[in-house]
Amino acid sequence: MSLVEIATAVSHQFVAAPVQIASFWLSVILPLFYIPLIFDGLGAKVLPLFVGLLSFHLITLFLGRNYRQENA
Repeated sequence: MSLVEIATAVSHQFVAAPVQIASFWLSVILPLFYIPLIFDGLGAKVLPLFVGLLSFHLITLFLGRNYRQENA
């Protein structure tokens, strides 16, 4: 096993996998935070927070998209 293969395996195990797991579960939980924002109304004060939360949600969806997928 070469040094590059070892470094790739270690980076996936200790960096990529935890980020993917956290991103997946954040993408599951984040819609719960939309509810109070929408019920309070999307006024001028809340709209930037809502757009930021929506952007963060899109990022977590992208990063966590392959969590626990079977290799075909």
